[in-house]
Amino acid sequence: MEPFRIVILGDSSRHAVAVNTQLLRTLLSRIKGLSPQPKFIMFVGDMVYGGAKVNEQLEYFKKLIKDYYPITMLYPVLGSHENNDTAFSNAFSYLPNEQLQGYQRTVYYFDYENARFIVLNSNRRASNCSYAVDAKQRFWLKNTLESSDKKYNFVFFHVPAFPTGHHYGESLDGSTDERNALWSILDHYNVTAVFVGHEHNYCRRLIDKSFTTNGLLIQNSIYQITTGGAGSSLSAYITNIKNAIVGPLAVYHYCVLDINDGGVSLQVYDKENTLIDSCSIYPPTKGPASNAITDMLIPMGASWRYFDEGSDLGTSWREPHFDDSSWPSGLAELGYGDGGEATIVSYGPNVWKKYITTYFRKHFTVDDTSIYKSLVLRIQRDDGAVVYLNGKEVYRTNMPSGIIKYNTLAVKALNGIDEVSFEKTIIDTNFLKNGDNVIAVEIHQVSPSSSDISFDFQLLGDKG
Repeated sequence: MEPFRIVILGDSSRHAVAVNTQLLRTLLSRIKGLSPQPKFIMFVGDMVYGGAKVNEQLEYFKKLIKDYYPITMLYPVLGSHENNDTAFSNAFSYLPNEQLQGYQRTVYYFDYENARFIVLNSNRRASNCSYAVDAKQRFWLKNTLESSDKKYNFVFFHVPAFPTGHHYGESLDGSTDERNALWSILDHYNVTAVFVGHEHNYCRRLIDKSFTTNGLLIQNSIYQITTGGAGSSLSAYITNIKNAIVGPLAVYHYCVLDINDGGVSLQVYDKENTLIDSCSIYPPTKGPASNAITDMLIPMGASWRYFDEGSDLGTSWREPHFDDSSWPSGLAELGYGDGGEATIVSYGPNVWKKYITTYFRKHFTVDDTSIYKSLVLRIQRDDGAVVYLNGKEVYRTNMPSGIIKYNTLAVKALNGIDEVSFEKTIIDTNFLKNGDNVIAVEIHQVSPSSSDISFDFQLLGDKG
């Protein structure tokens, strides 16, 4: 087969304006800059906000996509916002029609090279009125997979089978019988990957034998990849993240899938075109794809040890052999006061005299430091931060020069976009070592009465 590339993204709808035009254009500009270019784009639903003007909104969306010729071949999925089979089918009249009788163009498949791409309608309803891929679709899906002679079979629908938080209990998991019946088919035919949206974040989650219940027997391991970051309001709310390899990350993004006879690799980029995830989907791995030019050493949304008791820890806490086993741990974003935290840390007993400094530590492993030319560090911090690698300071941001103490204040308050943005810097590999490594970060408030702190972090190894 001829190797080829596709792009997957979803959820660009925005209340009041129908489409988050500015953000979607940013992502499409990034996609247009890819080399090689994608053969087509899969869009996993919620392109527009919907409602009475859904027809007009879909026409606007199509024109926006066409501005980015030649990446105009779009295969959309019906979302929960443009929940109108007829409007969707009229807007995308080039899609296969009535492959499943009664579903117009909302359920279809097509083949490209050695891959089959299958689109389902997750807007049907179970007996309890929850979202479902109904029995008629499941019968069609089984036949479509049974008849496939392709090496790879990818499945797309909007509402996740296994949500993590933002729509937990109100996605396909709202009717576990219907959800389990669907996943049993996907598992039986060991589909290559499942892409969904609806939860406004990025998450790569491995659905495997550990999800087996009385109503669901799973034999294989399949990634459910949530890509809901093309413009809708972001959320990393967490209820259940079992087997979430990366995420959920509240970040605008798009997914790049490279497909060839030897395998399928995934790279995910944010709106600044920074890599946020990389793996081999086939053969499946949890870590970076072998041909990646960067390795994900610490992903956004990772688990960190933290100390939030307001004490002066001196300098020993930043050293690699410091014993942090008694510290609590939690997923990033860590902090308080903003509402988007995955883990809430303490600011102390007095809201007007909050702790100035909160400490964070994380271990990571490097097999061979010689393969990296540099390290790419990205940090979300509010207000100030100092970063240490194996006990050595490698970066400080919004902090004064000189010696940093536990009561040193940040230089200025961060507000608006600065509170949620990731600051990027390149650091050398001098302090990196083979085996176990430790990143230590101290976050400082600008004043004891400051309303919030935020912390998330990413570290990439750049192979140059």
